Amino acid sequence: MVASYKGLRILELANKAYSLYLKQNHHERANLLRIVLLYCTLKDAALCPTYKKPFDMLAKGLDVGNWRPQRDSNPRYRLERAMS
Repeated sequence: MVASYKGLRILELANKAYSLYLKQNHHERANLLRIVLLYCTLKDAALCPTYKKPFDMLAKGLDVGNWRPQRDSNPRYRLERAMS
């Protein structure tokens, strides 16, 4: 039960991280970045973050390159959704 609570808190933080960051002062922002980021690098004038676990998996999930562009992995769901 403790592990599921911790997982829920991580998902809540990941969901609210951007809005929290905007509202916080510099000290709180630094603390938030220490929780989420392992380190950052600069590549061609772009900041490239490396996330701590499990935030790394959440960030990869946002990458649209991971989606299958051809066929839905659950075609029945798409058909049921279209009928409703």
